[in-house]
Amino acid sequence: MSKALVSKQTWNHFLENEALPLQETGLSSDIIESWHYCRRHQVNPYDGIADRILDPKLLEQKMKKNKLLLDLAKPHIRQLQNFLKGWKYITTLTDRDGYILQQDGEKTVKNAAYKIYFKEGAKWDEIEVGTNAIGLALRLKKPITVKGYEHFSIASQEWNCTAAPIFDQYDEVIGALNISSLYHSINYDYVLASVKLAADSISLEWKNQKQEDMEVLMRTRFGSEQNCIVSSINDEICSLPMELLPGYQEYVGATLTTLSEETDIQLSNFRTPILNENRIIGYRTPVTIPGHDDDSVVFKGLKGTSEKFHSVLSQVEKVAVKDTPVYIYGETGTGKDLVAQAIHDNSKRSNGPFLTVNCGAVPEGLLESELFGYESGSFTGANNKGHRGKFQQADGGTLFLDEIEEMSSSMQVALLRALQQKEITRIGGSNLIRVNIRIITASNRDIRQLVKQGKFREDLFYRIYVFPIQIPPLKERKEDIIHFIRDYLQRKKWMPSWHKRLEKIFMQGEWRGNVRELYNALERCEILYADKEPNDRDLFQLVSSLEPVQVENSNTEVSTYKEQLEINRIKKALAKCNGKVSDATEELSMSKATLYRKLKKYNI
Repeated sequence: MSKALVSKQTWNHFLENEALPLQETGLSSDIIESWHYCRRHQVNPYDGIADRILDPKLLEQKMKKNKLLLDLAKPHIRQLQNFLKGWKYITTLTDRDGYILQQDGEKTVKNAAYKIYFKEGAKWDEIEVGTNAIGLALRLKKPITVKGYEHFSIASQEWNCTAAPIFDQYDEVIGALNISSLYHSINYDYVLASVKLAADSISLEWKNQKQEDMEVLMRTRFGSEQNCIVSSINDEICSLPMELLPGYQEYVGATLTTLSEETDIQLSNFRTPILNENRIIGYRTPVTIPGHDDDSVVFKGLKGTSEKFHSVLSQVEKVAVKDTPVYIYGETGTGKDLVAQAIHDNSKRSNGPFLTVNCGAVPEGLLESELFGYESGSFTGANNKGHRGKFQQADGGTLFLDEIEEMSSSMQVALLRALQQKEITRIGGSNLIRVNIRIITASNRDIRQLVKQGKFREDLFYRIYVFPIQIPPLKERKEDIIHFIRDYLQRKKWMPSWHKRLEKIFMQGEWRGNVRELYNALERCEILYADKEPNDRDLFQLVSSLEPVQVENSNTEVSTYKEQLEINRIKKALAKCNGKVSDATEELSMSKATLYRKLKKYNI
């Protein structure tokens, strides 16, 4: 039951004697404590009209900062109208500091509130206006009702107010929801329960929304293409650039300030907002990593730390600004498509289209229409509107022809003509169509050998082989393996305690499928061992998808697997070098004495 209303005499007695009458029982301990609190802070009991009011610009900034709180509160404030139908009141929503963000309700009540500057932009806490429901709810972190003369200052003593705090995901107060009226309620307990229910619902929705925001920040690769830290709106670190893991992993969950103060990592003063449904949920902050220079090449793919990889990027940087035809050579899985994309992204054509055609994947009979297009009705099954080929679609941009060596002789002639004349003719058409494109080609075979063998036209070769870029296989840039492993673990938000063992064992693989095979093995590893720890034998079995390590029995020791891998490497090197030990030493990157010792050890 609600307690009896406090009388004006009780209030006067407290002001005159700094104490309460002995017979006073109508005041709660919270109200008594608040009166003493106001007295200690020298609040004027004969005033209570707000004088700390934000100007319109600052209020707008406050409301923008608290947009989520305002949006979440709207439906619950509307629902309160149904709960409290027939009672004249206003609803008030404040931020954590007591500034009124939004106020609405019955017009006459709202006009009365305006007279004491109980309005949007005003700061409504105990130190400003004396004991009141909003100030107490924020400071004591609990719902409360303050009626009539329970208010410390006279400006509010005509009012009856009920407020409840709103909490964030850390159970910190972020605001208060309040109901105020000049009229007595028939049931203050019901009003208190209604306001508390609304505030609790807003708190729950806030926590759910923040959880969703965090999941968006955690699962999206906002920082993967650059050296950027992804943080929440409260500067809590959600993810770090791959280069900073695992050395700085303990700072995930800490603040940017903590990272900056405790490490030598330099944070940029500029950061990019991350939006979710037009609401800022976090930021991308560029960082300077100790010992790393910023890359000047936009490269939307897997980066590496090896000198050979950076040599490729250096070539990309030099040729991208030209319109020179580029030929990319590399084994399957080395990322030829990524290099082609990087050339386009760093060129003057970067705002134009980038289209890819895999010449080996398109049937020979369809490749011509795929590249040059066709007119309506030019063959059975043709689109009745005709078709614009990739040459037309790529106009103003770049056309990347992968597996160029698979192109037939007749198509090579057609391609040569298009490159020479810079114009094409659609199948079934007669009109010449001018095109302005840059051509990049690629192959996983040495096209020079194909020319010598008469399998590729020499005149076309000289058209496309102007600036060759060779992408080294992964076995020639093994220092990048750990880089790629950590990139995978970072993107998957999966950092098992045994990742060091994983790196050590995977470093020993040949990876003939290059980066693609490495990532396939990592994906298999994550599926198999997401919730358990593999032994070394399990990890060695993942190293090669073509030739898994065979073991004679389950008791074989770890060293056997390492030795078996080494035996396989030596045998392949010898076979490749026709049994010549001196040539095999170069292939294996070991001295002749070491190789002879291993041949004897393994009885090869």
